[in-house]
Amino acid sequence: MSARTWLITSALTVAAVTLVGCAQAAPEPSATPAAEPAHWSYDGDTGPASWGDVDASFETCAAGTDQSPIDLPATVRAPSTGIQLSAEDAEGDVFDTGHAVEFESDGEGETLTFGDDEYSLQQMHAHVPSEHTVNGQPAAAELHLVNADADGKLLVVGILVAEGEASEAMAPFIEEATHVTDEEDVTLDVSAVLPASLENYEYSGSLTTPPCTEDVQWVVLSTPITMSAEQIGTLEGAHSHNARPTQPLGDRVVVGGTGELG
Repeated sequence: MSARTWLITSALTVAAVTLVGCAQAAPEPSATPAAEPAHWSYDGDTGPASWGDVDASFETCAAGTDQSPIDLPATVRAPSTGIQLSAEDAEGDVFDTGHAVEFESDGEGETLTFGDDEYSLQQMHAHVPSEHTVNGQPAAAELHLVNADADGKLLVVGILVAEGEASEAMAPFIEEATHVTDEEDVTLDVSAVLPASLENYEYSGSLTTPPCTEDVQWVVLSTPITMSAEQIGTLEGAHSHNARPTQPLGDRVVVGGTGELG
C-alpha cells in the first residue's frame, strides 16, 4: 500500500468513525405517550367512594376533613355576614366536560364581594339531583356558580332547584344541554337566574369533584329557584345522578348570611 493510499484509507476510516459517533450521540425521540387524565365517575369502581384511590392527586377526596357537599340544617342561622352581588348578562361557551354540562364565562357578567375579597364568575354547571341536602332531603337539581378572586381563591354559589315553573333565564343553557358536541355561545342573565332572596348558608368546604381541593368558600342560597319537569329532565338526560354524596361536617360551623343584588 502506497503512502498516499494509506493516508486516504485512514482519513475515510476516521470520518466513518466520527459519523457513527454522532449518530450514536443523537437523542432518540421519546416513545412514551403523554399520561391521560385519571378516569373517575359517579358509580362503580371509579365512583365517589373510590376517588381517593383512583389517582394520587385525588388523595384529598378521601383524606380531606373539610369536604363538600354537606347536609344543611333545616333553618338558616341568624345572618352574620353578607355578600354584595352585581349581576348582569354573562357571555360564554356551553360544553360537556364529560361529567356535567358547563357554561364557561368570558370573565364578565357577575361580580361578587365577600368580606374584603372581590370575585368574578368563571363558570356554571348543573348537578341532578342536588349535591347539598337540607335536613337530609336533596333538591331536584343544583346549580354551581364558580367564582374566583384575583389570587385564584374560589367561592361557589350553590342554587337549589325545585320542580315548578319553567326558568326563562336558564332556557339558553338548557337548550344547549343536549347538543354540546361543539362549544356554543350563550348569553346568560345571571341576575334572573338567582332567587328573589339571597339569604344563604355559608361554610368552608371543597370542590365536589376530583381533586376535591379544600379551602373553597361556599354560599348556598336557602331559597330555591324553580325549573319545569321538562327542563330538569333535559339536564338529567345529559348527565344522570352526577351528584357526590354528602360529606361529614366535622368541626366546621355553618353560618347564616344575607345578600344584596346591585
